Amino acid sequence: MQKYTYIADVNEKRLTLTINNATAVVPLYQVFTNGRLVGCLLKEKMEDNLIWSGTTLLIQELAPELGDFIRRTDEFSF
Repeated sequence: MQKYTYIADVNEKRLTLTINNATAVVPLYQVFTNGRLVGCLLKEKMEDNLIWSGTTLLIQELAPELGDFIRRTDEFSF
């Protein structure tokens, strides 16, 4: 399972987020910090646009930033 590591600035603090790739079993990207699940990230296709949303307030606020990071990482990795 592929994992992404992202450092986010939240309320003037740095959070290290570990993001598990979505799978057929779990279609959401699970986001962890310090080993705790803090929410999930969902990729949705709206017409020709890709929309990222989150299941918690923290992840919802970071969704566009995290989604862009995942997209850029995938472009350079695969």
